[in-house]
Amino acid sequence: MIQKDLLEKKTFAVDIDGTITLNGMGTIHLEALSRLRSLKDDGHNVVFVTGRSSVEGYLLSIFGGLTHLSVGENGGCITYGDKIQHKLLGNKGECIHALATIQAKLDAEIKEKPVLPRMTEVVLERTFDIEQA
Repeated sequence: MIQKDLLEKKTFAVDIDGTITLNGMGTIHLEALSRLRSLKDDGHNVVFVTGRSSVEGYLLSIFGGLTHLSVGENGGCITYGDKIQHKLLGNKGECIHALATIQAKLDAEIKEKPVLPRMTEVVLERTFDIEQA
């Protein structure tokens, strides 16, 4: 039998939607969260990595009793620490420029999706052909 103190500390990167949720509405599977908490209790890091805002993942990490760190916005932002801090890796200005370019060139209604505010990206409604964009 392997003793817990002989195991190396590991970091587990876990997606939220479709991985620890029960449905498309974001309901958290509590047994999955409990197992992740067990990993944290065993000394490992459990980090949420999501397409959602990093703040959503960060808040889930706090309420779930996990490592206070989340990678969000498809890798564009890291939120961490006991005093909330953000490391911005993406550039929202470039996304806004790309959105304006697509809106000017496509004959389709292109709208931003109402989600929690993003720091490094824009989220669009699925109202246009992605191949044309």
